[in-house]
Amino acid sequence: MATNINNLKLIKKSISNIDIFVLSHELNAVLEDGFIQNIYEVPSKEGKILLIKCRSKDGKKNIIIDPKRRINFTEFTYPVPPFPSQFITSLRKYMKGRRIERVYQYKLDRILIFQLKSSEGKPWKFIVEFFGGGNYILVDGDDMTYMAKSYKKMRDRAILAKKPYLYPPSRGVDLWDINDDLFIDHLKESTGELVRIIARSFNVGGAFSEEICKRANIDKKSEVTNLSNDQMRLIYNTTKNMIESLQKSKFSPRLILNKENIPVGFEPIEMQLYSNFDSKKLESFNQVVDEFFSRFDSDEIFDGEVKESQGKLSKNEKILKKQLEKIDESKKIRERSITQGHLIYQYIPQIDTLINTIMTQKREKKRSWKEITNILKMGKEKQIPECLIFDKIFEKEVAVQIKLEENLFKLDLKKSAIDNAQIIYDRAKKAKKKIIGAKKASIDTKKKIERQKEVHEDVEARKAILLKRPKMKWYEKFRWFISSDNFLIVGGRDASSNEAIVKKHMSKNDLFFHTDVRGASVCIIKNDDNLNIPEQTIKETANFASCYSSAWKQGWGNADIFYVHPEQISKSPKSGEYLKKGSFIVNGTKNFLTKPFLEIGIGVKLISANDQNEEEADSTNENSSINEEGEEKQFYPMVLAGPISALKLQTNNFVRIKPSKSGLKTSKLAKKILGKFIFKARPSEKKWVRLTSIDDLIRIIPTGSAEIAQK
Repeated sequence: MATNINNLKLIKKSISNIDIFVLSHELNAVLEDGFIQNIYEVPSKEGKILLIKCRSKDGKKNIIIDPKRRINFTEFTYPVPPFPSQFITSLRKYMKGRRIERVYQYKLDRILIFQLKSSEGKPWKFIVEFFGGGNYILVDGDDMTYMAKSYKKMRDRAILAKKPYLYPPSRGVDLWDINDDLFIDHLKESTGELVRIIARSFNVGGAFSEEICKRANIDKKSEVTNLSNDQMRLIYNTTKNMIESLQKSKFSPRLILNKENIPVGFEPIEMQLYSNFDSKKLESFNQVVDEFFSRFDSDEIFDGEVKESQGKLSKNEKILKKQLEKIDESKKIRERSITQGHLIYQYIPQIDTLINTIMTQKREKKRSWKEITNILKMGKEKQIPECLIFDKIFEKEVAVQIKLEENLFKLDLKKSAIDNAQIIYDRAKKAKKKIIGAKKASIDTKKKIERQKEVHEDVEARKAILLKRPKMKWYEKFRWFISSDNFLIVGGRDASSNEAIVKKHMSKNDLFFHTDVRGASVCIIKNDDNLNIPEQTIKETANFASCYSSAWKQGWGNADIFYVHPEQISKSPKSGEYLKKGSFIVNGTKNFLTKPFLEIGIGVKLISANDQNEEEADSTNENSSINEEGEEKQFYPMVLAGPISALKLQTNNFVRIKPSKSGLKTSKLAKKILGKFIFKARPSEKKWVRLTSIDDLIRIIPTGSAEIAQK
């Protein structure tokens, strides 16, 4: 569940320098000799959160960096903008594809460094500073600042382009190399509370300093000058034991939990300081940091994006309101004008007589407007017809207000009754034009609002939750599907994975499938229980293998496909011959099948993300979105591919695609497919389906142009 960081009483809000030491150790163990694949900027208020995708010896890894709070491997799916900023474009230019030589902490400071291999010989450095609001600095082989997120001058140093990068002066004494005499001498030279002196003098942070006092069983508020030599030596030994434990990688990473079982802190080791709290131990400190901050990122990261989206929606809603008010106003003017025009025509003789009387009295008899008004009032008392309709005169406008059948309106005294009626009818025509124009504009505005609502729903959906990708099963590294007879079929993505499938995962009872064309995926039907493989599963596997072959890319309608038994597959070529990686020799008879029509289904299936199992979303049950604790269940959108007959047993939200030389490229097709998924999803499913990864769709669609097929 998303949680606002300001709504919790936290004992820790950012990583300490001790945390950075542990994180750097874990990061380096995985990333050393890995590569940076790409860099993204996660939408946030200050635009400083980075997502770095790497390839390591442990596979693909994503690193999330917020220089104000944390750095860690993340298992959550973070959204990225469609277009990179100038800063990200520049970082990609100089960092993308670089080998990571090592990841390390500068001394015991809040500085983490990615040392990157350079063709020039001297390594470059990508430096993350976790203080002063955070910063990113790319330093070249000559230790010159090549680029930075923020350039600034400070009291003790400056970060400027093409100038030497200078580390900030270290705070306190380096604990990694200190001995007992130096430690104790430093304490003796200090004054103040013990906990503050340890934190400030040895740069270990407040919590770590308190833990030292706790383990030494000495009051943290003790005045240093009042400590005995034995107490100072006890403090040193306690500090040394804790530091040595960290240096030997004796970590015990855990989340600190409050009474509601909500994480309120995190530590790389077990802390006596938090003995009154419950805790949750995880395998790595990276996992701890990832789980802790993911609870807040939904609110923190997307807040600005949501406000911007809501602002656009509100602006258009205000415009629509004014347009509708204009329509109502124009309708009233038109109705009133038509009524007045009709009335004038009914009373033309009286109106013309009234106008002539007034203008005669004014022009010929030179009477004042006041005198004329009095004359007309007298005529009204005498029940003279033209005087009965008189109400008052507007001197400056040279107009008269008349009352006809309880309707008041002005007439121009310089014009006849018919001319006045025409002016009023013209007013009705103008009002009609305004109504038509405003209605047309309101239709356009309504469309904008609907589009913006969809955008806003998407933003809200992404804001509402950060989903952790479920732990991958071994076969999910490959292409795969479950047949309609519940057999697992696994296919290669490239030569390396073809090789891995045959060498590591093919058993004696399986079946080996391959298309009789170059550039095809090896597929096997897994049959560990030695069951009779039904004909339907064989047909589905043939279809699957054919779709992930070069036949799809060529735009063919079908392809030759065969299967053999595992003992017929060999990697031993004849003398003098050479087999490429991912290639095999097939001995004996090939079992060719009827050429399958190239068509495959791409679907999305919602699985539980709360406990990372494969519980499916049941949208027919009104209470299916609430768990036993009353919290909203979370569902991860898993992308699936397979023959239609098999896929429709897994999900009802899928599309059919087929190869087409005039079709869409993979990236555009993926976006179109996602739109179809969202449209087909039930209302309760839409927020989860919107989170479907475009990258996952691109990865699962066969290579080559294709189109969505009609049923």
